[in-house]
Amino acid sequence: MYQVLYQSQEEPLAMPAIRERVSLVTGKANLQMDRRLRSLRTHFDVPAQRIPGEKNLFVYPLLGWNPHFGKRTARKNIRGSVRAMVHHTYGNRCAACGRTPKDDQVKLVIDHMVPLDLGGTNEQENLQLLCEEDNHDKQSLFADHQENAAALRKSLALPEVHLRIGELLKAMAGENVPKELIVLVAREENHGDPTKRMRELRSLGWIIENTQRRKGRRVLSFYRLEHWEPWPPGGPQAAIAKLEWTRQRAKRSATDAAGNSSQE
Repeated sequence: MYQVLYQSQEEPLAMPAIRERVSLVTGKANLQMDRRLRSLRTHFDVPAQRIPGEKNLFVYPLLGWNPHFGKRTARKNIRGSVRAMVHHTYGNRCAACGRTPKDDQVKLVIDHMVPLDLGGTNEQENLQLLCEEDNHDKQSLFADHQENAAALRKSLALPEVHLRIGELLKAMAGENVPKELIVLVAREENHGDPTKRMRELRSLGWIIENTQRRKGRRVLSFYRLEHWEPWPPGGPQAAIAKLEWTRQRAKRSATDAAGNSSQE
């Protein structure tokens, strides 16, 4: 694969052409090219660049060494005490599916919630246990959104869910951001509720449009940012909580007033 990418540096290829040329070189088909590309990106900078006028077709130029290679190898430097605490915190169980090596014969690996090359660290709060299957699925998901790496790097490691979603939308302002990417950035258990988060951001004066498209039997949801406001001084979460408290208080007052009127 490296050979094909190197030879096509002047005119980068899309994945169908890469797959065809690699097959000619190796004499084999079905080489799991997406996995090969992820492995190659450990050492080399191979971004996905959208082809103008195409929605889902990208070319893959070989730009050189991966500037984050040192950070990737840093995963090997997680302290033994930190590894032990991660296993203890998750009860030696996959954080995604709940399976264990003892009961389900799965292999568990320590996963970075925020990948190192997107701003994550080796600190315990950024680590979780995943089975190999869920870990590979997560890697595939990030690989699918490789073209959005710059936007992910600006948002994924931020401390509050509203900050993460908001900064992602700002980085992709004017574009239709798929719900899948919103959920990825939100980093909430049980996938959270993007609809609720959008509603909360709108309460801060943000204008976010929602559209849906049908793809086969599936209905895909997208969000597009039209306008945003500066973040409140105390952070969005505190501001939203205050707005909700005010709303609930007004609702209780209205209910009490209605009850007093009926008694009269």
